[in-house]
Amino acid sequence: MDWLDVRSMANDAPPVSAKVPGLLDGLNEPQREACEHEQGPLLILAGPGSGKTRVITSRIVHLITDRGVGPDEILALTFTNKAAKEMRERVQRLLPETQGFWISTFHSLCARILRRDIDVLPEYTSEFSIYDTADKRQLIKTVVKELGYDAKRFRPPVLASWISNSKNNCEANNGLTFDPNGGIDDEVCARVKARYQQRMRENNALDFDDLLLVTLELFELHPGVRDSYSFRFRQVMVDEYQDTNRVQYRLVQHFAGHHGNLAVCGDPDQSIYGWRGADVRNILDFEADYPDAKTVRLEQNYRSTGTILKAASVLIANNSQRKPKDLWTDEGEGKLIDLIQCGDEEDEARELALRCKKLHRKGKAWSDIAIFYRMNFMQRALESALRLSGVPYQVVGGLEFYARREIKDLMAWLKLMVNPRDDGAFLRVVNVPSRGVGETSMGRLVQFARDKGLCLSDAVVHGDALGSIRGRAKKGLAEFAGLCESLAEVRGEGAGVALDALIGTIDAERWFMEMDTGDALVDRESNVEELRSHAHQYDRLQPKGGLPGFLQDVALVSDVDDLDESSEQVKLMTLHSSKGLEFPHVFVTGLEDELLPHGRAVEEDPENGLQEERRLLYVGMTRAMQGLTMSYATQRRFFGEDRWQRPSCFLDEIPPETVVGGVEPTEESEAEALGEYDADDGGHDLVVGHMVRHEHFGVGTIQQLTGAGVNARATVKFGRYGTKQLLLAYAGLVKLSNP
Repeated sequence: MDWLDVRSMANDAPPVSAKVPGLLDGLNEPQREACEHEQGPLLILAGPGSGKTRVITSRIVHLITDRGVGPDEILALTFTNKAAKEMRERVQRLLPETQGFWISTFHSLCARILRRDIDVLPEYTSEFSIYDTADKRQLIKTVVKELGYDAKRFRPPVLASWISNSKNNCEANNGLTFDPNGGIDDEVCARVKARYQQRMRENNALDFDDLLLVTLELFELHPGVRDSYSFRFRQVMVDEYQDTNRVQYRLVQHFAGHHGNLAVCGDPDQSIYGWRGADVRNILDFEADYPDAKTVRLEQNYRSTGTILKAASVLIANNSQRKPKDLWTDEGEGKLIDLIQCGDEEDEARELALRCKKLHRKGKAWSDIAIFYRMNFMQRALESALRLSGVPYQVVGGLEFYARREIKDLMAWLKLMVNPRDDGAFLRVVNVPSRGVGETSMGRLVQFARDKGLCLSDAVVHGDALGSIRGRAKKGLAEFAGLCESLAEVRGEGAGVALDALIGTIDAERWFMEMDTGDALVDRESNVEELRSHAHQYDRLQPKGGLPGFLQDVALVSDVDDLDESSEQVKLMTLHSSKGLEFPHVFVTGLEDELLPHGRAVEEDPENGLQEERRLLYVGMTRAMQGLTMSYATQRRFFGEDRWQRPSCFLDEIPPETVVGGVEPTEESEAEALGEYDADDGGHDLVVGHMVRHEHFGVGTIQQLTGAGVNARATVKFGRYGTKQLLLAYAGLVKLSNP
């Protein structure tokens, strides 16, 4: 992509005068209406499979060729690299000679803005590192240790999620607050967050949330920078608007603030990222935010059969947080949805593998089939059954390549070359390969750096730094400092040149031998070669990007970027990863209470959580084009224990005339189905009337107890949050008094 200097108010892209013949031909009336709208706010409510990507790309081309808007005066934002790439390619095919398009993900756009303008903020430089999830958790782990807290009680993944949510719900770093109940845990979290942010600034590093939040801070502290972008963009378009959080909401307001031409496209029924800060109110309240907005509904579905659409539409109508749509299709009714009951997860996996093979024998390509699941732990049984059945498959949504040790090591080296202040990268590679720098010696260097207010890269070359360090560690640190100095000479080169220089400098053969022996050695060398190929390819495609651009692209890899749609393999993925995709035949597994809807999501926020879980199933169902199969098990193994399962409550909301198979009817009450409460089986030692404390809901009184072992659950009445049903194995209830 050509990223232009936004400080220049001139239209740098050449004017485009040639119209595209037949651009709007074949569009239905609402689609055409959305494309031709030019002035003022526009809300495009786009149901699943309604052709919204075609509408957005046609609208971009129409604005350029028919309305005289410059390619560099249009900003189009979406959420995944895959969606942005598809949008760019479609526009480029229609306007092959035109350059200057601003089509990007939010995070990529903000990273590019910050590379250009972050120097006006005193805490950072344009060479900042971008920390991925693993980097973030490692730093939090270090911070927890620094502060003297128990890492088992305050686990880095939980703290990382807490910090992320607090950022996504606030407008600037100095406004970060979070106080669910008050108490010592909140105080600890606040201290960890404050120290984490301090360390990030010292490391000249940003995490994914910071890319957005610091851009917002930049705009609000420096209106001149904000206005240079707002003046340039005559048209702003946002895809998947229902997935925006409050920070993105404010950024969009800034981008569209001068001209007021904001077009957003989305579907409240597909808002499934509330757990990471997305706020469905942004799209629900769009017409209140912009009273003069035009609303267009895209209701014709070009993907699914009538039966699938009917089932999904009736299901989602049970939600209140939505804007009604009347989806319809010309694809015919199609066959009924298969609903299968299985004994346990192994039985379910075997059944699905057999059905995949049956579909393949009937002429379906393996790549036409996808299997969705709610939780990652469900993947194991599915993979095992597919492997034993000889069904080729690809697990989608894992960042496995970039999470491998050798790749993480090399990426940390490259980060340190670009950003010497990155202490996290320094600590990762100071012994890559081994230089005899032990924990004690490293601790002394870290303390020296803290005392002097230096980053580790500056500390290691300080004249006094190695005075208290002896032997092999002292020699190793001196050697490391020399390597960093020599590699600094290639930091301005392309990514491929820099990586080649790095591999040739660090004694890669010894490094490989230290990591593995035997066959694994070949695999690690192959992985490194793959990274080299990727770096050289990046240089060919992005000659101006350099090493910083390459690092940025890798850091912003998303969950579904590894999806190879052309590969002849069944696709396995979580329901969240399935959003935006489509397949001729879809299997949705684990339709059981506590899984879908997920127990914790409903416990933490009963009303909103249940609605989001329903939307998640709706998304999964509407990925299917011709065939949809849903399954559930009557028993499933959770965390090492077998648990009896109940069919999902959502199955009762799907019209029975759209389903073949189904749930065996039962007249048992919930208490009868779960059995009597057994305090000895699980060691919960609770009785009705006990006062208990819950980490989130506070103090409450037990109203009812049912089930035994992992199925034991309590109905608890909380003063502030009302009555909740909690699984005792996970609720962590603390008994406060006897009845």
